[in-house]
Amino acid sequence: MAALDIIATIFALLIVVKIVVLLVNPQLWMKKVAEPLLGNPLLATAVYGILAIVVGYYVFTNLDIIDIAAVMAFTALVTGLGMLPYAQTLLKTAEEMSATRSKLLRNAWLPIVIWVVIALWVLTSVLA
Repeated sequence: MAALDIIATIFALLIVVKIVVLLVNPQLWMKKVAEPLLGNPLLATAVYGILAIVVGYYVFTNLDIIDIAAVMAFTALVTGLGMLPYAQTLLKTAEEMSATRSKLLRNAWLPIVIWVVIALWVLTSVLA
């Protein structure tokens, strides 16, 4: 099985497990997964960072950036649909996060850099 097949299979299995757990007992997911991980920002950063590097390596070496960007757009839209019921809470959080430019940049510099690099890469690929 190729690396992308393995990544996709693990992803699909995690989705199924998460949805089943959320449907049966949403608090179990919160207490056993979400709170331990998100309650420790250093651990969460390490886990997400390492996984992003590993998955990113295989994705970026096997797929074209245009295809990746299209999938990212689709994922962003599906994620947005999932967050719409919580729009008011998210707007309050977004307001707090962006209270000052320095606070926003201090807390979100890495994803901002990643998004800008991907955007520039896509634009240079499309316009080349």
